[in-house]
Amino acid sequence: MLEDMEKDLEILQATELYDTDKLVCSLTHLTHQLVYFYNCVVNEKNTPDKTVYRLKNRPREHQLVYFNIGRGFPKELMDGHWCYILKMYATKAIVIPTTSIKIDSKINDEYEMDIKSDFNGKQILSRLQLSDIRSVDLQRIDERKQFLDVLTEKNMIKSFLQEKLI
Repeated sequence: MLEDMEKDLEILQATELYDTDKLVCSLTHLTHQLVYFYNCVVNEKNTPDKTVYRLKNRPREHQLVYFNIGRGFPKELMDGHWCYILKMYATKAIVIPTTSIKIDSKINDEYEMDIKSDFNGKQILSRLQLSDIRSVDLQRIDERKQFLDVLTEKNMIKSFLQEKLI
């Protein structure tokens, strides 16, 4: 299988349209995370489906948290992104990835909303990307980065979501 994957990567790389090195890096990161989970987190008493990855610090809803959301198709956000925690569940969260706001970028009111958060006492703006909403395992959190409190009122975000999702 790895030989087939290598051939496909060579074909993809030959297009010069996709960064295959980043894909390989992302797959390597995922593999390391799986090795850690199955060799360090799961123990003899539990099966993988009953094992829970425990964070040192657990984020709260209405915070921005840095996740490695993995790789997908070209129009999907990928790799590391600050994500708004919409809802927390036992081992997962529903998140809305955010992007930085470029000087000349225009907001798409169909699925984007600008929010403010606090980064070490400094207000920063980021853009919610409702089109990339997803559920993620908490093991995807980059625990080296702090959690950011969102300053935009939760009710404003909920109203936006209700208007755009329903």
